[in-house]
Amino acid sequence: MEINIPPVAKGTGGSKKYKIGIAGSKEASEKAQKCIEEIIMYGHSEITHPGMVHEEMEVPTWAYAFIIGKGGSELRHIQKNWSVKVNIPREFSENPNVVIVGEPKDVAAAKAYIEKQVFAAENQSSSRENADKADDHWGDDSQEAWMDQYMYKRK
Repeated sequence: MEINIPPVAKGTGGSKKYKIGIAGSKEASEKAQKCIEEIIMYGHSEITHPGMVHEEMEVPTWAYAFIIGKGGSELRHIQKNWSVKVNIPREFSENPNVVIVGEPKDVAAAKAYIEKQVFAAENQSSSRENADKADDHWGDDSQEAWMDQYMYKRK
């Protein structure tokens, strides 16, 4: 079995597709092709990462910032805390979903945490809309007669 991967020119940004050559028996070539496709789509394959599983999550693009965090801090926290790899889709990604790869129990825990983060972000944004509306705890602005001497009169 032989796999030929062409060199990628620097600065292409991953926008260009390249052909990968696979030589060998038909069965081995098909197995290698399936393995490569799984790695491209999910970041792992049972052949290369035995025992690992993946979970796909449909996350709105606006919520990526809440998963990544400032300077990638939240993403690092998730990956280190649960020993998983979290793949956030980019412009030229084959998979449009967020993919979590790791041991089954770790993937489930990381997924639950990410769902909680996205849920909190959704509810936070709706409460921000209400925060713009001032709540006047002092009542109405009616003016009484004794206030007239203190009021500035504009011309």
